Amino acid sequence: MSVNILIAPDSFKGSLSAEKVGQAMAEGIKKAVPDAQVKVVPMADGGEGTIAALNGTLRPLTVHDPLMRQMTASYLAMEYEGEPAALIECAESSGLTLLSDEERSPMTTNTFGLGEQVKAALDEGFRQIIISLGGSATNDGGFGMLQALGWKLFDNCRNEINCAGNPLLEIASFSDEEIYPAIRETRFLAASDVMNPFYGSDGAAFVFAPQKGAAEEEVVLLDQALQKAACLFQRVYGVDVQKVKGSGAAGGLGGAIAAALGGEIVSGIDTVIQLTGLETDIEWADLVITGEGSLDGQSLLGKVPVGVAKLAKQHRKPVVAIAGRLGEDIEALHPYFDGIFSIQTDCLTIKQAMHPNTAARQARQTTEQLLRLYALQK
Repeated sequence: MSVNILIAPDSFKGSLSAEKVGQAMAEGIKKAVPDAQVKVVPMADGGEGTIAALNGTLRPLTVHDPLMRQMTASYLAMEYEGEPAALIECAESSGLTLLSDEERSPMTTNTFGLGEQVKAALDEGFRQIIISLGGSATNDGGFGMLQALGWKLFDNCRNEINCAGNPLLEIASFSDEEIYPAIRETRFLAASDVMNPFYGSDGAAFVFAPQKGAAEEEVVLLDQALQKAACLFQRVYGVDVQKVKGSGAAGGLGGAIAAALGGEIVSGIDTVIQLTGLETDIEWADLVITGEGSLDGQSLLGKVPVGVAKLAKQHRKPVVAIAGRLGEDIEALHPYFDGIFSIQTDCLTIKQAMHPNTAARQARQTTEQLLRLYALQK
């Protein structure tokens, strides 16, 4: 049977990269339909794995991690809208996965290393910088990043705040008189998979800080500090970050990019779709397969499978999704997919199911069975 099949998954977080998930799916397709033409396009939503989903040249550099220890990170030199651009993953320098469980606390972490990544790209002459905001270990309102770019931060006694710890908890004022000059000549885009506000019950602290190790009382302190920071941004830059969708992403990093850097917050999945040229691949395909580690109602909030499915439906192409886990509210996704399937074929613990070899085998088997059914309809 001659059929064109596009595989465009996100990673199965903690188990398989998007590329490896796609490879496993492709193997399953070939077992069921050996003559199928298969194309794998790894995807991301603006979080971890965004660089891996795109073409370009990696530029390695030395920066500081969330606890100010030296480490190696990188950025991707590429083109965006016909102009040179640098794509930076904040998770590479400020990510939760860089810390042990015992080290995780947004009270002590910062985004200084991200600022170093940005500065390195500016030093190389890039005047278009895309920052993916997912996966951070921080809740510093982006002030660590700003410190690395030349902002001077001061406490209530007008003492300059040093670069260790979370500057958000001490800041009373700041100066941008000595910032890196090229910043005002640069276009900044923040690619995010969440659109939470800067502070409040749906903001950076209350929604995300507990996942990063914050205790209940610490969440309250962080939220109060974000409210003060929002007032600072409004007074100095005239930007009410609370009204900027996505300003709460990555512990308030979105707000700092919007206000201090004059940047724009954009949908992570829409940006990756544009950069990968996915629409052309969907036009080519007879069937589209996507997926991610967990599919539920939250997938509607800017996640890869729904983004891919929406585009497939625009072109009237059948689209199915597979996942490691399906939520109880999975019916919320039915308008976007022709079928949604779990890869779980055995009775396993979460640890066993998330083992890369097991996940790859189950993704391969599930996709094979789907294609056998699909072939019957042709």
